[in-house]
Amino acid sequence: MHSASGCRPLPADDVALHYTGFFSPQNITAMGEVIKALLENQQAPLRLRRRLFSSFVEMVQNILRYSQDCRVVLHPEQDFRFGTVTLRVSSDSWVLESSNQVEEAACEQLRDWLESLRSMSQEEIRQAYRAGLRAESPATSKGASIGLLTLARDVSEPLEYELRPLATRGYATFWLKATLHQE
Repeated sequence: MHSASGCRPLPADDVALHYTGFFSPQNITAMGEVIKALLENQQAPLRLRRRLFSSFVEMVQNILRYSQDCRVVLHPEQDFRFGTVTLRVSSDSWVLESSNQVEEAACEQLRDWLESLRSMSQEEIRQAYRAGLRAESPATSKGASIGLLTLARDVSEPLEYELRPLATRGYATFWLKATLHQE
């Protein structure tokens, strides 16, 4: 067994974290601790650590708040929502991917919002983020606009996404990818 100080860097294109299942605040916290330790162990620059951790939190909170998978477990104290998150490390970047089900009715709004973010400059994203902090959230939102703006602000490349209709009428799979480059 290797000690933390004797660990080798992860090989290029290695999966550092993968989870599929029910999301709760408790397992998000545990995954976050693993990511923090991994970033520290890999001696990632502090700015990259902050941006990657922030991106991870936004992506898993999206699952926790919006996943519409039929496997949701409703509980009086908290709901457990189903989804997937993966963190991959390559020689020059860290890639976060998430997926969960959403209502098909939300796809057009999601697509419009993500395409708008993909076309914005970093300065436009920062301005929209500041404006979003001052504005009231729509009644249907649990903060997603700010979450996607946070992601778009922190990543090195435009967010990638896919919305795939499912055979189950009324639902689609929402896949989201955030890439952060080593600095």
